[in-house]
Amino acid sequence: MSIFSSIFGGARRRSATVAPSGSVIVPPPVDYGQHVSNSTAMKITAFYAGIRLISENIASLPRSVRRKTGKGQEAAEDHPAYRLVAVRPNDYTNTFDFWNCVTTWLEGWGNAYAVIRRGAHGSPVSIHQVHPSNVTATLSGGKRWYRVIIPDPGLSWLNGTYSGDDMLHFMLLTLDGLTGVNPVIYNAIALGKNLATEKFGSEFYTRKGNIRAVLETDGNLGDDAYNKFIEHFKAASEGNFGTPLLEYGIKYKQLSVNPVAAQLIQSETLSIQDVARILNIPPHMIAELSHATFSNIEHQTIQFVEYTLRPIIKRLEVELRTKMFFSDEVGRYDVEFGLGGLLRGDTAARSSYYHNAILDGYMSRNEVRELEGLQHKDGLDDMLYPLNSGVVGKENDKNTQDNG
Repeated sequence: MSIFSSIFGGARRRSATVAPSGSVIVPPPVDYGQHVSNSTAMKITAFYAGIRLISENIASLPRSVRRKTGKGQEAAEDHPAYRLVAVRPNDYTNTFDFWNCVTTWLEGWGNAYAVIRRGAHGSPVSIHQVHPSNVTATLSGGKRWYRVIIPDPGLSWLNGTYSGDDMLHFMLLTLDGLTGVNPVIYNAIALGKNLATEKFGSEFYTRKGNIRAVLETDGNLGDDAYNKFIEHFKAASEGNFGTPLLEYGIKYKQLSVNPVAAQLIQSETLSIQDVARILNIPPHMIAELSHATFSNIEHQTIQFVEYTLRPIIKRLEVELRTKMFFSDEVGRYDVEFGLGGLLRGDTAARSSYYHNAILDGYMSRNEVRELEGLQHKDGLDDMLYPLNSGVVGKENDKNTQDNG
């Protein structure tokens, strides 16, 4: 019997259901004796850790609204969108919890929604996160519409139908362009194995791991002799170093470890790797270190920022850029999540990078201080460049003018 059949009891594939015309076809699930849903998936330690890793990293990033100028960009903290994106989205949620919640839904459910409330002149005055299970997206008349039905009386005032302009909709992989694919449903087979593995492991350890040995005797013990032996045996066996005295011809027989139980750790490792693939994160970041080395962990961490966080952030920025500004502001204003801090590397690498950036003239000393979380200082906004550098032909002209 293989470890998988022992743990999972044999998989049973359900028959596929024909989806209505125009809808996304969900693959038929494989039943491993475990109900797979977003609620049960969050009980998988690796899945929970992976979702938390992504959502808390994104929620921790600095956010800003930028205005384009003739010299580049400047902070636009006077714009209404800045307060909602970077300070406080609504009266009952701080900015960290808002983006933590939105990213958790995005990664776990494949969709995240937030209603935009606008003032008398159309400017956004608040944004309100809504659980994906309470939103239905439709396409009608060439426009997106969102129906919100929240059973909680405390939030029922958000119920209603919203146009696409008044609903922030962030989605992962999409097969129809209207809603994102739920990663839990589409990976139910792998997550079902994870749930079955964790259940097996829990039962295994609850039962002390295994029957380690048996006591044998060729004769029959009376009740008094049996009870006396058990009492002495338990007393001598307490702790890890007791040495019981065997009486009445009783023999101690060691049993070998069940091979299925022996492979439990390997199975758990494979389960973590499955979750890492689903969430697109390096395994070592959710405590799977079998292939991690000191030299490749930093590289994998950079990959996490580049290939996991950056696409998610781009989704957030594009949707905010499209719906938080008036039509005549689009292109002049932008929303940015600052990833620079996560890509800084160690102190020596940052120092070398900043040194070259200042000497090459594409960063000022105050810009470096800002990246390091330090306040600006007077006189450090000027660009520096080496005295022996200059535009060919210009320096001689300047010297000629000075001498003349």
